[in-house]
Amino acid sequence: MNRTQLDLAFVVLHTSPLDEPGTKDAGGMNVVVLAQAAELARLGHRVRLITRRSDPAQPDEVEIEPGLTVHHLDAGPARLLAKGEHEALIESFGAALRAHLEERATDVLHAEHWYSGLAALPAAHELGIPLVQSYHSIAAAAHTPLGHGERPEAPGRLEGERRLASEADLVITVSEAEKRTVLERLGGDPARVRVVWPGVNTDLFRPCGGPECEERSAWLEHGGRPEVLVAGRLDPLKRFDLAIAAVASIDPSRRPLLRIVGAPPPDGEAYARSLHEAVADASMLATTSFDGALRRSELASRLRVATIVLVPSHSETYGLVALEAAASGVPVIAARTGGLCEAVVDGETGVLIASEDPADWAAEIKGLLGDTERAARMGAAARDHALRHSWQQSTARLVDVYLELLGR
Repeated sequence: MNRTQLDLAFVVLHTSPLDEPGTKDAGGMNVVVLAQAAELARLGHRVRLITRRSDPAQPDEVEIEPGLTVHHLDAGPARLLAKGEHEALIESFGAALRAHLEERATDVLHAEHWYSGLAALPAAHELGIPLVQSYHSIAAAAHTPLGHGERPEAPGRLEGERRLASEADLVITVSEAEKRTVLERLGGDPARVRVVWPGVNTDLFRPCGGPECEERSAWLEHGGRPEVLVAGRLDPLKRFDLAIAAVASIDPSRRPLLRIVGAPPPDGEAYARSLHEAVADASMLATTSFDGALRRSELASRLRVATIVLVPSHSETYGLVALEAAASGVPVIAARTGGLCEAVVDGETGVLIASEDPADWAAEIKGLLGDTERAARMGAAARDHALRHSWQQSTARLVDVYLELLGR
């Protein structure tokens, strides 16, 4: 077979790679999968994205661009489900996946998240297809920092993730931090774990220029408030409540505007309501915007005119929003946890905070807002940092890993 052309299948059981990030259960994983798949197709590989049918109107197959197709398999009801409900569909989705794979040549099967991995594992072994596993998040016991704020774990998650760490042919992580978690918590074999950092579209996510910058500068010069932005699913793990509390801790006369981008997952309405209530209780209704989920181009436009981006998550395997903010030339204040320590260069492209005290976050926000020269230096350094993380570089590394696995 041609060394340069592979038949690749990505399996994503619980969320479609086409779902808009910040909606349903879509997030950074969806961005990574779709961006790498599209780049692989542009390189001449044949790529299939395989997911569950969640709407009766979804076709069996749809071509996104030449060489890249999405396939919807039947497993469970054809409707949107809460994330935890997908564990019960692993076996039925796995059977549908096997039938799909029996009819199509596949060089590598790449499972995204543990539901997908457990569904793909039997078919991969029985059909002799190498299985690559990516987690994107990993289970933690309730008493650990990673477990705090997360929705209740599916009963079989940690055991399933450990099984995949030992039985998948290769594990790919998005950061060195996630690799350490795979080795230490899941008992992974260092010889079968590779790091492939995500990328960012630096043409879409770019610093403001021309009229955008002029309008923002005029706004600030005439007394307008600078803007602090947070983006992601409205989920307790993302700690948007901390972002609200931090901004609320700032004196009203100096308080920045707060823009919240994202929508709740199917079982997240209660947390979303609590965020609205927190804003009202802090008398911040006039200075806070809930934008809902935005298309990628709209998010890029919002990031370009933000002064600071906050990423207060309890945990992130990498923190794609932080990299997108960096590409936009905007400094990031982020939690000192997981992959955020790789996405943000502390003191250079942004600030990492170990504390969950809103007053500590407020102090860092005020510090950057009050030192425009420092913020500008960080923004420029952030852009340079992002330029070293393109999707082309990320995908080239991924291809190298696939070829290594195949012994080519």
